[in-house]
Amino acid sequence: MKKVSLSDISKELGVSKTLVSFVMNGRAKEKRINDEVAKKVLAKAKELGYKADYLARAMRTGKSQTIGLVMADISNPFFSKLARSIENEIAKFGYNVIFGSSDEDHIKSGKLIEVFKDKKVDGLIICPTVGDKNHIKKLNKEKYPYVLVDRYFKEIPSNNVMVDNYGGSFEIVDNQIKSGRKKIAFINFNVELINMMDRFHGYLEALKVNGYELDNTLVKNVSFKDIEKETYEAMEELLNVNPKIDSIYFANNRLAFLGIKYLIENNINDLKKLQLSSFDGFDFMPLMQMHISYGIQPIEQLGISAVDSIMKQINNKEESSKHAMLPMDLSLIN
Repeated sequence: MKKVSLSDISKELGVSKTLVSFVMNGRAKEKRINDEVAKKVLAKAKELGYKADYLARAMRTGKSQTIGLVMADISNPFFSKLARSIENEIAKFGYNVIFGSSDEDHIKSGKLIEVFKDKKVDGLIICPTVGDKNHIKKLNKEKYPYVLVDRYFKEIPSNNVMVDNYGGSFEIVDNQIKSGRKKIAFINFNVELINMMDRFHGYLEALKVNGYELDNTLVKNVSFKDIEKETYEAMEELLNVNPKIDSIYFANNRLAFLGIKYLIENNINDLKKLQLSSFDGFDFMPLMQMHISYGIQPIEQLGISAVDSIMKQINNKEESSKHAMLPMDLSLIN
């Protein structure tokens, strides 16, 4: 069977081979090619079964047209949606994505980074773990294009894209207090991730500005490794030791899911007095019989911003150490 060429695509669409080449090499925006035209070229290439000779192109241009994506946990809807946003956006530049999950393990994260570099990816998009500082410092030393997403390290210069974790957390807890809640418990991860620390500090600030003092018995931290067991233990302790609790705030959707699961499995009857809130949620939450409010993270925009940053670096147009912070959608579900 004859191999499909760029000329075949150009003839089918009635456009120049040069235009097709620009699109397939991810230079459509650079050459100001209309988005609709670029989409038609990519669609026709897929229809005809065009397969680029990536090795030859990499040797010719010095670029592999691939990005390595390191996610913390691809099974979590937040990260899977983020990966999809990145995949969709990077395709507009004629790029492909290869990805892996670190499972919050810095050793696994480091191995993934090295594997991707061995595959000659043009850049990396990384959701770093707590122990990734040395990996990031090494990338800086090598001047390897990368962008950190969802998390970063304050002491290490980097291009990064974040959500306003502090502001979002403050607003969610402030909303709880203004609705009459006085004993707001908080379940968080016992880690040094900056996004989780910012959410805790937002919780503290909301208490402070509303005249409440921190009650350490209302704050529970769990680990990634034993998340279900420790979340259950935290819920049991909070509800048994602190019967006056009228609200529980979860630092992320996974903790919220486990907290709800605990309440259902243990037939907690007095749910009408207990308000639940989470920094972000799952699609099923509006269907719950219990009351829960949550913020909505701008996942699609996170992916778009991360791609914009990495592509600017690859094309030598990105300034170093650029920090982008995106606001939360705080139209809470009440």
